Amino acid sequence: MTHTDTLASYPSLQQGLRTADAAVSPVALRQMATGESEETARAELTDFEHLIPAPTPEQARGEARIFHALIAAYGRHRPTLTGGPFGIRSLTPRPDELVVRIAPSQLDRWIDALAFREGGSGVAGLRWADCRDGISLTLPGTTMVLAGIGETDWRAALGRRSADQSSLMPHWIPRFRREPEYAAAQDAELAGLADHLSATLRRIRLLDPLTRISGHVHLFTTRHHGDLHLIEACESTPTVLPLWTSRSVPAALWPAVPVPAPGPADPRAAVLGLLNEAEHDYAPSPTSDHSAARALCHIAGLSANPLLVQAAEHVLDVATHVLADPAHASVYAAGGWAGSCRTFPEGTVHGSDPCPPPGAETVTDLPEEALQRLGRHFSSRPSDTSLTDLADAGREELVHLLDWALAAVTRPANRPDWTRNETNSTLQHTQTLPDRDGTLSLTATTTGVYRVSLDTLGLSDLSDEDDTVEWEREAAPSQSAAVLLAEHAAIEAAVCLPFQREHRKQRLLLPAAVSSDPTIRSVIAGSDYVLGFFTFASVLGRLHDRVGSTQGAADGHWRTDPLADTPPDGPATLTALISDWCALPSPHIGEAANTAAADSPDYLRHLAAHRAALDPFVTRYLAAADSLPGAHTFEERHLAGFAALRTADLSTLACTEVRPVGERLLRLVRSIPQDPAQLAAWYECHLDQA
Repeated sequence: MTHTDTLASYPSLQQGLRTADAAVSPVALRQMATGESEETARAELTDFEHLIPAPTPEQARGEARIFHALIAAYGRHRPTLTGGPFGIRSLTPRPDELVVRIAPSQLDRWIDALAFREGGSGVAGLRWADCRDGISLTLPGTTMVLAGIGETDWRAALGRRSADQSSLMPHWIPRFRREPEYAAAQDAELAGLADHLSATLRRIRLLDPLTRISGHVHLFTTRHHGDLHLIEACESTPTVLPLWTSRSVPAALWPAVPVPAPGPADPRAAVLGLLNEAEHDYAPSPTSDHSAARALCHIAGLSANPLLVQAAEHVLDVATHVLADPAHASVYAAGGWAGSCRTFPEGTVHGSDPCPPPGAETVTDLPEEALQRLGRHFSSRPSDTSLTDLADAGREELVHLLDWALAAVTRPANRPDWTRNETNSTLQHTQTLPDRDGTLSLTATTTGVYRVSLDTLGLSDLSDEDDTVEWEREAAPSQSAAVLLAEHAAIEAAVCLPFQREHRKQRLLLPAAVSSDPTIRSVIAGSDYVLGFFTFASVLGRLHDRVGSTQGAADGHWRTDPLADTPPDGPATLTALISDWCALPSPHIGEAANTAAADSPDYLRHLAAHRAALDPFVTRYLAAADSLPGAHTFEERHLAGFAALRTADLSTLACTEVRPVGERLLRLVRSIPQDPAQLAAWYECHLDQA
């Protein structure tokens, strides 16, 4: 949090807290999470107290095992091709069952995911039965209904997938000899994460807005310091934050889960323990007055002014009640509340408003005079500040303190061992990466700046970047707070490498495995970013006056300057220039893709390996434009690309897209001008018609 001299920028937090849930109807909120029809959502809300009812413990464990199997089987996928995330169109959560409506095309895939074979994946002990609404999948204490699926279709799918050789059997068949052992092992593997997995599954359609950029759903699990975490990477950036906090959805959609054993944590003991560990010299004596409140003030970067200490005592009281309430117990999950205290460019991971902590409304429910006194402490010109702004500032500081109290008390028990640099008192932690060369490094300085990075990775593409990936470097209000944020960020940093790109050519540091015979459609389906024709058209108009002659693809997309002593390579073709401009991955000299046309298997493999794509119309244009060997002007290459599009069967090209191709796009492609001087006006004209 940044403290400023002016109070004009403080939001009216109390008003926002009280109206956020009311802005959307309960039915619409539930639909946002479940995908149900309005009729179904409305009918279900008459039966249950909560928008998304909490499952029984046995139901939650079973749902977690099923969801974990689906996550492993589906991996990263496009919901537009599967009928929804993990093939789920909608679901209806109830305390003792979960009704799931999957796309018919996904039935075989679900059977593959759930059928358990010894030594393989699946859900051990899962049984099925025909029921009134579809097929009932059961585990002890767990029921999941696949709605709308008849027994005939189900049996046919089982036969197609050879599921009779697995443990996915009719309900009347007793457990096999070792099934209880396998089931217990799966339960043990998910211990500590089962409630979180179940809660995510019951809110699965919260993923929908996250697929609008890359088009993918991507969830996976990882272990960090012994704890299992669920990672969401739909926007190609891994985050451990739960969906309900990363999207900052209303608290009515948050799950009510059991408070972890051995019971509610003590925020006073937590803040004192953290300060003693990270900044012992600043820790008050446990026997002094208001020692925990003073510790919280220091962690939050505030002075021990009596007014602030009094506010901190109030905050610690509220935190105690929050931590004992099952409705807020999800603050313990996903590495603790410290994740919501981290700084993100757009407010939260997914660009929504910052997520207020549970208890924010309660902690700010004080008389206006008390809030104004607190706000006056942070104003350099209190006499010139309105009473409303002073009260808003007071609310902001109370929420700020509550954030740090919850972050300290929900700090995971399994955490890094920090060492202190004797010279500058910086705290440091390093650990080797579990599955490759390199180290995970954490630092927290006495000024509150923390850094989380991956070092000594041995990757050639990082030779210009000190062989380091810096995952996060931010400022916290104290060294103790920096420790909390660094520990949380480290969970993501440990798994971030497959998502990282080097900065010069936007290549993935760990290229993805690709098929030997990719197609334009398959490359688009697997890409994080597709250069579409609308964006391409806007670039063409600007290139006309900026590009002289370029080389053909066979001459090399990237080339070195023979006149330079130690030259870096640079873009030499139209494909390379546009890729560089639009931050698409580019090939290295010596790679087959560097002398291949944009529509060739070699170039498609290059794009697929770096999870990027050109849409079919862009591919057609660039392949033709760069087919001219040797040096040619932009005008000459544009004429070749223009001719290729004018003679192409656009309907056939559109069929190689996995995304919708609208008539507006086809009009733009059909009307591309032959004269390069008209490109900018052509694009602007279509913008005006949009």
